[in-house]
Amino acid sequence: MKLKLTIIIAFLSMTTFGQLTGKVKGLNITKTETINDTVIKVIYKNNIISKNPKPPAIFYNGKLIDYSLMSTINPDSISTVNVVKKDTIIDSVKYYGQIMIQGKTTSNQNYISLNEFKLKYISPSESATVFQIDGNVIDNDYDKCLIDEKYILKVIVTPVDNPKEKIKLNIINLLTKSLKNIEDSKQIIIR
Repeated sequence: MKLKLTIIIAFLSMTTFGQLTGKVKGLNITKTETINDTVIKVIYKNNIISKNPKPPAIFYNGKLIDYSLMSTINPDSISTVNVVKKDTIIDSVKYYGQIMIQGKTTSNQNYISLNEFKLKYISPSESATVFQIDGNVIDNDYDKCLIDEKYILKVIVTPVDNPKEKIKLNIINLLTKSLKNIEDSKQIIIR
């Protein structure tokens, strides 16, 4: 009995107080001191949904759509997806392959442009507008960028007004009905 107890205590003390020696593949541990670090690190966050250097042509129900629409399509509304590995030229733009998405025949979808969405839901303003979809900045033509308004969960409008810098704009973040956004919206934060 004492032997079993001694083995258990030895095992627990090794796992609790033991240290890993040698190198572990894929693990790099670096010691940094932030007290004496005087260099400010600037990180440019690249979360802009923009044109891929080699974009495919994306068709939804036979209509050429912008890449930014992909995040606003309800996955449950997709019937089939076909990939064609053939380059094509449409309106003098070369596309590297084609993605053909066929939606289910349903009337639950209502595609409108971002500018139409702004006119329909956002109070009129003289400020410039920057759209985001799930936190990603949209830098495409807002008249050609279509979204399914029935797949939008929440609209967050953040006005930015800085007279000294002569900046006056509205940042409009559209949150889609993705599983993550729905779960996040159900959380209650108590302060």
